[in-house]
Amino acid sequence: MRVLLLGASGFIGRSIAAKAPDNIELTGTYYKNKPKFGTHDIEQLNYLEPTIDWQQVVSKYDCIIIAARANADTEKSRNSVSKMGQEAFRNFIQAVNESSSKPFIIAINGSLTYGDRGEELIRTNDDIKPTGYARSYAIAEKPFRDFLTAGNKIAIIRAPWVLGAGSWFPVMYLAPKHIPILKDGTQWMSILSVDDLADYVWALVETPEAGVLHPTLTFRCRQKEFAKIVHLVTSRPLRKIGALGRRKMELQMRESILASIKLDDGRNGCSENQESEKKLRTLIEDIHSGFP
Repeated sequence: MRVLLLGASGFIGRSIAAKAPDNIELTGTYYKNKPKFGTHDIEQLNYLEPTIDWQQVVSKYDCIIIAARANADTEKSRNSVSKMGQEAFRNFIQAVNESSSKPFIIAINGSLTYGDRGEELIRTNDDIKPTGYARSYAIAEKPFRDFLTAGNKIAIIRAPWVLGAGSWFPVMYLAPKHIPILKDGTQWMSILSVDDLADYVWALVETPEAGVLHPTLTFRCRQKEFAKIVHLVTSRPLRKIGALGRRKMELQMRESILASIKLDDGRNGCSENQESEKKLRTLIEDIHSGFP
Protein backbone atom coordinates (compact mmCIF):
# COMPACT_ATOMS: atom_id res chain seq x y z
CA MET A 1 0.00 0.00 0.00
CA ARG A 2 1.35 3.42 -0.97
CA VAL A 3 0.96 6.04 1.76
CA LEU A 4 1.86 9.73 1.81
CA LEU A 5 2.54 11.37 5.18
CA LEU A 6 2.37 15.16 5.11
CA GLY A 7 4.31 16.56 8.05
CA ALA A 8 6.72 13.69 8.63
CA SER A 9 9.25 15.93 10.38
CA GLY A 10 6.88 17.01 13.16
CA PHE A 11 6.47 15.52 16.62
CA ILE A 12 3.49 13.36 15.65
CA GLY A 13 4.64 12.74 12.08
CA ARG A 14 7.99 11.31 13.17
CA SER A 15 6.27 8.80 15.43
CA ILE A 16 3.86 7.76 12.67
CA ALA A 17 6.75 7.24 10.27
CA ALA A 18 8.75 5.24 12.83
CA LYS A 19 5.85 2.81 13.36
CA ALA A 20 5.01 2.22 9.69
CA PRO A 21 4.24 -1.49 9.07
CA ASP A 22 6.47 -3.48 6.73
CA ASN A 23 3.78 -3.75 4.06
CA ILE A 24 3.58 0.04 3.69
CA GLU A 25 5.42 1.92 0.96
CA LEU A 26 5.73 5.24 2.80
CA THR A 27 6.70 8.66 1.51
CA GLY A 28 7.03 11.44 4.05
CA THR A 29 7.26 15.18 3.48
CA TYR A 30 9.09 17.91 5.32
CA TYR A 31 9.45 21.65 4.84
CA LYS A 32 12.66 22.78 6.59
CA ASN A 33 14.03 20.09 8.91
CA LYS A 34 14.73 16.88 7.03
CA PRO A 35 14.18 13.90 9.33
CA LYS A 36 16.14 10.67 9.26
CA PHE A 37 13.70 8.24 7.75
CA GLY A 38 15.39 4.86 7.50
CA THR A 39 14.21 2.94 4.46
CA HIS A 40 11.25 5.23 3.73
CA ASP A 41 11.27 7.92 1.07
CA ILE A 42 11.42 11.54 2.16
CA GLU A 43 10.62 14.56 0.02
CA GLN A 44 10.70 18.30 0.65
CA LEU A 45 7.27 19.88 0.21
CA ASN A 46 5.79 23.15 1.39
CA TYR A 47 2.10 22.29 1.25
CA LEU A 48 1.24 25.99 1.50
CA GLU A 49 2.90 26.68 -1.85
CA PRO A 50 0.03 27.69 -4.21
CA THR A 51 1.73 26.28 -7.31
CA ILE A 52 1.69 22.65 -6.14
CA ASP A 53 0.19 20.25 -8.68
CA TRP A 54 -1.95 18.34 -6.20
CA GLN A 55 -3.38 16.06 -8.88
CA GLN A 56 0.10 14.75 -9.61
CA VAL A 57 0.77 14.27 -5.90
CA VAL A 58 -2.53 12.59 -5.07
CA SER A 59 -2.49 10.14 -8.00
CA LYS A 60 0.46 8.19 -6.54
CA TYR A 61 -1.13 7.08 -3.27
CA ASP A 62 -3.76 4.80 -1.75
CA CYS A 63 -3.87 6.72 1.54
CA ILE A 64 -2.77 10.20 2.60
CA ILE A 65 -2.12 11.12 6.25
CA ILE A 66 -2.23 14.80 7.16
CA ALA A 67 -0.02 15.43 10.19
CA ALA A 68 1.17 18.83 8.97
CA ARG A 69 0.04 22.04 10.58
CA ALA A 70 1.47 25.48 9.90
CA ASN A 71 2.28 27.35 13.07
CA ALA A 72 3.18 30.92 14.02
CA ASP A 73 3.99 33.03 17.08
CA THR A 74 0.86 35.18 17.42
CA GLU A 75 -2.87 34.71 16.96
CA LYS A 76 -2.89 37.14 14.04
CA SER A 77 -0.12 35.29 12.23
CA ARG A 78 -1.69 31.91 13.09
CA ASN A 79 -4.93 33.05 11.51
CA SER A 80 -3.05 34.24 8.45
CA VAL A 81 -1.13 31.02 7.93
CA SER A 82 -4.26 28.96 8.66
CA LYS A 83 -6.11 30.78 5.88
CA MET A 84 -3.24 29.79 3.58
CA GLY A 85 -3.64 26.24 4.85
CA GLN A 86 -7.36 26.32 4.15
CA GLU A 87 -6.72 27.30 0.53
CA ALA A 88 -4.03 24.63 0.17
CA PHE A 89 -6.28 21.91 1.56
CA ARG A 90 -9.16 23.04 -0.65
CA ASN A 91 -6.91 22.50 -3.66
CA PHE A 92 -5.82 19.17 -2.21
CA ILE A 93 -9.42 18.04 -1.71
CA GLN A 94 -10.33 19.10 -5.23
CA ALA A 95 -7.49 16.96 -6.57
CA VAL A 96 -8.73 14.00 -4.51
CA ASN A 97 -12.25 14.47 -5.89
CA GLU A 98 -10.93 14.54 -9.44
CA SER A 99 -8.56 11.58 -9.04
CA SER A 100 -9.38 8.09 -10.23
CA SER A 101 -7.60 6.47 -7.25
CA LYS A 102 -9.65 8.32 -4.56
CA PRO A 103 -7.12 7.83 -1.74
CA PHE A 104 -8.39 7.50 1.82
CA ILE A 105 -7.56 10.59 3.89
CA ILE A 106 -6.62 10.65 7.56
CA ALA A 107 -6.45 14.19 9.01
CA ILE A 108 -5.10 14.65 12.53
CA ASN A 109 -6.37 17.69 14.41
CA GLY A 110 -6.77 18.69 18.04
CA SER A 111 -9.59 18.22 20.54
CA LEU A 112 -9.51 21.98 21.31
CA THR A 113 -11.81 22.21 18.29
CA TYR A 114 -14.63 21.15 20.65
CA GLY A 115 -14.04 24.10 22.96
CA ASP A 116 -14.00 24.30 26.76
CA ARG A 117 -16.70 21.79 27.76
CA GLY A 118 -16.43 21.59 31.54
CA GLU A 119 -17.80 18.33 32.96
CA GLU A 120 -19.46 17.20 29.72
CA LEU A 121 -18.34 13.93 28.14
CA ILE A 122 -17.53 14.89 24.55
CA ARG A 123 -18.68 12.49 21.83
CA THR A 124 -17.64 12.27 18.21
CA ASN A 125 -20.91 13.71 16.89
CA ASP A 126 -20.77 16.81 19.10
CA ASP A 127 -20.70 20.27 17.59
CA ILE A 128 -17.44 22.18 17.49
CA LYS A 129 -16.70 25.51 19.15
CA PRO A 130 -12.94 26.03 18.84
CA THR A 131 -11.00 27.55 21.70
CA GLY A 132 -7.34 28.38 22.25
CA TYR A 133 -5.02 27.53 19.38
CA ALA A 134 -7.90 25.75 17.63
CA ARG A 135 -9.58 29.09 16.96
CA SER A 136 -6.84 29.51 14.37
CA TYR A 137 -6.15 25.90 13.39
CA ALA A 138 -9.83 25.10 12.78
CA ILE A 139 -9.68 27.53 9.84
CA ALA A 140 -7.31 25.21 7.97
CA GLU A 141 -9.33 22.13 8.95
CA LYS A 142 -12.56 23.35 7.35
CA PRO A 143 -12.01 21.71 3.92
CA PHE A 144 -11.73 18.34 5.67
CA ARG A 145 -14.93 18.88 7.66
CA ASP A 146 -16.73 19.92 4.47
CA PHE A 147 -15.36 16.85 2.66
CA LEU A 148 -16.69 14.58 5.41
CA THR A 149 -20.09 16.32 5.48
CA ALA A 150 -20.38 15.65 1.75
CA GLY A 151 -20.12 11.92 2.46
CA ASN A 152 -16.56 11.29 1.36
CA LYS A 153 -13.88 8.91 2.64
CA ILE A 154 -11.99 10.75 5.35
CA ALA A 155 -11.15 10.12 9.00
CA ILE A 156 -10.75 13.23 11.14
CA ILE A 157 -8.92 12.28 14.32
CA ARG A 158 -9.53 14.55 17.29
CA ALA A 159 -6.23 14.12 19.10
CA PRO A 160 -6.17 15.24 22.77
CA TRP A 161 -3.04 16.10 24.81
CA VAL A 162 -0.50 13.98 22.88
CA LEU A 163 2.29 13.03 25.26
CA GLY A 164 5.89 12.30 24.30
CA ALA A 165 9.47 13.44 24.76
CA GLY A 166 9.11 16.07 22.03
CA SER A 167 5.71 17.35 23.11
CA TRP A 168 4.33 20.12 25.33
CA PHE A 169 5.05 17.99 28.40
CA PRO A 170 8.79 18.63 28.98
CA VAL A 171 8.30 22.36 28.36
CA MET A 172 5.35 22.70 30.76
CA TYR A 173 6.14 20.11 33.42
CA LEU A 174 9.86 19.20 33.40
CA ALA A 175 11.75 22.35 32.43
CA PRO A 176 10.26 24.66 35.13
CA LYS A 177 11.36 24.38 38.77
CA HIS A 178 7.76 23.81 39.86
CA ILE A 179 5.00 21.58 38.50
CA PRO A 180 2.05 23.83 37.72
CA ILE A 181 -1.49 23.45 38.96
CA LEU A 182 -3.43 25.61 36.54
CA LYS A 183 -6.20 27.70 38.07
CA ASP A 184 -8.01 25.28 40.44
CA GLY A 185 -6.79 22.22 38.52
CA THR A 186 -10.28 20.76 38.06
CA GLN A 187 -10.30 20.95 34.26
CA TRP A 188 -10.27 17.60 32.47
CA MET A 189 -7.25 16.39 30.51
CA SER A 190 -7.62 13.63 27.95
CA ILE A 191 -4.13 12.22 27.39
CA LEU A 192 -2.73 10.00 24.66
CA SER A 193 0.83 8.80 24.13
CA VAL A 194 2.29 9.67 20.75
CA ASP A 195 3.14 6.01 20.11
CA ASP A 196 -0.46 4.95 20.78
CA LEU A 197 -1.66 7.65 18.40
CA ALA A 198 0.71 6.35 15.71
CA ASP A 199 -0.61 2.80 16.21
CA TYR A 200 -4.17 4.10 15.95
CA VAL A 201 -3.36 5.87 12.68
CA TRP A 202 -1.85 2.75 11.10
CA ALA A 203 -4.83 0.66 12.20
CA LEU A 204 -7.02 3.14 10.30
CA VAL A 205 -4.80 2.85 7.24
CA GLU A 206 -5.22 -0.92 7.27
CA THR A 207 -8.96 -0.80 8.05
CA PRO A 208 -10.36 2.56 6.94
CA GLU A 209 -13.20 4.10 8.93
CA ALA A 210 -14.68 7.42 7.85
CA GLY A 211 -15.94 10.02 10.31
CA VAL A 212 -14.80 12.03 13.29
CA LEU A 213 -12.87 9.66 15.54
CA HIS A 214 -11.50 9.66 19.08
CA PRO A 215 -8.47 7.41 19.64
CA THR A 216 -8.27 5.20 22.72
CA LEU A 217 -6.86 7.34 25.53
CA THR A 218 -3.86 6.53 27.67
CA PHE A 219 -5.40 8.27 30.68
CA ARG A 220 -8.15 10.77 31.50
CA CYS A 221 -8.01 12.87 34.66
CA ARG A 222 -8.22 16.36 36.09
CA GLN A 223 -5.21 18.61 35.63
CA LYS A 224 -4.33 18.62 39.34
CA GLU A 225 -4.30 14.80 39.30
CA PHE A 226 -1.94 14.85 36.34
CA ALA A 227 0.31 17.35 38.14
CA LYS A 228 0.42 15.13 41.23
CA ILE A 229 1.47 12.11 39.15
CA VAL A 230 4.29 14.17 37.64
CA HIS A 231 5.23 15.26 41.18
CA LEU A 232 5.43 11.64 42.35
CA VAL A 233 7.71 10.74 39.45
CA THR A 234 9.98 13.79 39.53
CA SER A 235 9.81 14.86 43.21
CA ARG A 236 9.55 18.46 42.02
CA PRO A 237 7.28 20.71 44.10
CA LEU A 238 3.80 21.68 43.00
CA ARG A 239 2.82 25.32 42.59
CA LYS A 240 -0.55 26.82 41.82
CA ILE A 241 -0.47 29.29 38.93
CA GLY A 242 -2.80 32.10 39.94
CA ALA A 243 -4.57 34.77 37.94
CA LEU A 244 -1.49 36.98 37.67
CA GLY A 245 0.65 34.19 36.27
CA ARG A 246 -2.05 33.20 33.82
CA ARG A 247 -2.46 36.77 32.58
CA LYS A 248 1.19 36.76 31.52
CA MET A 249 0.41 34.02 29.01
CA GLU A 250 -0.67 34.69 25.45
CA LEU A 251 -4.48 34.48 25.20
CA GLN A 252 -4.62 31.40 22.96
CA MET A 253 -2.11 29.58 25.15
CA ARG A 254 -4.10 30.46 28.28
CA GLU A 255 -7.35 29.27 26.72
CA SER A 256 -5.68 26.05 25.57
CA ILE A 257 -4.21 24.98 28.89
CA LEU A 258 -7.34 25.91 30.86
CA ALA A 259 -9.84 24.19 28.55
CA SER A 260 -11.65 21.24 30.13
CA ILE A 261 -12.00 18.51 27.51
CA LYS A 262 -13.24 15.10 28.60
CA LEU A 263 -13.14 12.99 25.45
CA ASP A 264 -15.29 9.90 25.10
CA ASP A 265 -13.04 7.15 23.75
CA GLY A 266 -15.79 4.54 23.83
CA ARG A 267 -14.45 2.70 26.89
CA ASN A 268 -16.70 4.18 29.58
CA GLY A 269 -14.47 4.80 32.60
CA CYS A 270 -11.56 2.56 31.63
CA SER A 271 -9.36 5.54 30.78
CA GLU A 272 -9.59 6.67 34.41
CA ASN A 273 -8.80 3.37 36.14
CA GLN A 274 -5.64 2.30 37.98
CA GLU A 275 -4.26 0.35 35.05
CA SER A 276 -4.47 3.43 32.81
CA GLU A 277 -2.90 5.58 35.53
CA LYS A 278 -0.04 3.10 35.84
CA LYS A 279 0.52 3.24 32.08
CA LEU A 280 0.68 7.03 32.23
CA ARG A 281 3.12 6.97 35.13
CA THR A 282 5.41 4.57 33.26
CA LEU A 283 5.33 6.85 30.23
CA ILE A 284 6.21 9.90 32.34
CA GLU A 285 9.04 7.97 34.01
CA ASP A 286 10.48 7.10 30.60
CA ILE A 287 10.32 10.72 29.41
CA HIS A 288 11.75 12.01 32.69
CA SER A 289 14.66 9.56 32.62
CA GLY A 290 15.76 10.94 29.26
CA PHE A 291 15.25 14.59 30.16
CA PRO A 292 18.48 16.63 30.51
